Amino acid sequence: MEHGKWRVLLALTLIMFSGFFLASSSASAADVIKLGFIADVSGIGAPFYKSQKAGLDMFIEEINAAGGILGKKLELVVRDAQLKPDVGANMARELILSEKCEFLIGPTSSAVALAVSKVSKEFKKVIFFHTSNAEALTTTNFQPYMFQVVPNTGIEGRGMALVLSKKPYKKYSLIGPDYAYGHDQLDSFTKEMAKRRPDVKILDTVWVKLGESNFSTFIPTLLAKKPEAIYAAFWGGQLSAFIKQAKPYGVFKQAPVSSLYDLDMLRATGLDMPEGLTGYARAPFYAIDTPQMKAFVKKYHEKFKEWPADWAIMAYDGMTALTQAIKEAKSAESEQVVKVLGGLKFNSLRGERYIRPVDHMANVGIYAGVTAKSPEHKHFLIMKDVKEVPAEEVWLSVEEVKKLQAEQK
Repeated sequence: MEHGKWRVLLALTLIMFSGFFLASSSASAADVIKLGFIADVSGIGAPFYKSQKAGLDMFIEEINAAGGILGKKLELVVRDAQLKPDVGANMARELILSEKCEFLIGPTSSAVALAVSKVSKEFKKVIFFHTSNAEALTTTNFQPYMFQVVPNTGIEGRGMALVLSKKPYKKYSLIGPDYAYGHDQLDSFTKEMAKRRPDVKILDTVWVKLGESNFSTFIPTLLAKKPEAIYAAFWGGQLSAFIKQAKPYGVFKQAPVSSLYDLDMLRATGLDMPEGLTGYARAPFYAIDTPQMKAFVKKYHEKFKEWPADWAIMAYDGMTALTQAIKEAKSAESEQVVKVLGGLKFNSLRGERYIRPVDHMANVGIYAGVTAKSPEHKHFLIMKDVKEVPAEEVWLSVEEVKKLQAEQK
């Protein structure tokens, strides 16, 4: 009989403790907003990931120290997409289903982003893109749970066509990676240049596999038709490898090369980077004169002992927009937050910005300038005479966007 009583008491005690732990666990989960970051951690995406993660960590640390959002702390969960669309899609599903992430953060690769965006739509979870920037994300593949705080490939291609249309060059050769990013950007560049300078000829377009690092067979082809200028749609390590290998071939004596000269690429290329090349960046810390940027750069440099790359800045801006949307929705649920995304105004490091309702594209343009040495940065070049090309000057009109969106299958 005594043994029976003890067994009953033990069972009741276990039930009480189980209930306590379940309640504690539920309370703990309710106090956290989980963010799933589908990152391209490995391969050529590694330098980008380092900067992206630093920007995200810094934002989350600041917000949590100030009490969080709606009384909830932010928690980042990272998965590696390995620059592979199928892997990225699987990671996104895992983050939503297993990790219970309410919001997603996009990858580096546009190909991965297009796959991940479908998962975001399927599960109705908000995702923001801060590095991957295929224009298709906002047009033929648009879905309302996404928003973009990086200038898309159309803004970049048309923006550089605007900049270079003011140069005297009439003969261009193009080169880029053979996937969505490269095709979108070079197509936008070609069409915009034709509008602004009908006298300009595109002599040739050379396509290279993403990740290719040996350009010995591609550079002679690029130069064969004797271009006066070259536009390259490469990025990161692939662009750095191309620049370093182009010099022995005399490329820069024959034709200046224009491309995406972001901080990580300039650091990786170092003093091998030629001076006097016209290029652009997405968020160059040294050229954006806002109080927010100055405070961010100071804090970032003190924390990480290096200057913030474009990727850190845009990741930080994406978090600024997301948390602003959560506050305005007064909810940490994607289905409520999505209702306030279109037309959202937020105070980014790049200044006051808004998200256009028709395509959830933030009005972020490119920053074009000319490569030059700087006394403050002795081991790498930056760009001087930097001017912003506002998004409103080169993004697709609302009518054009709606027409492309209507073509979705």
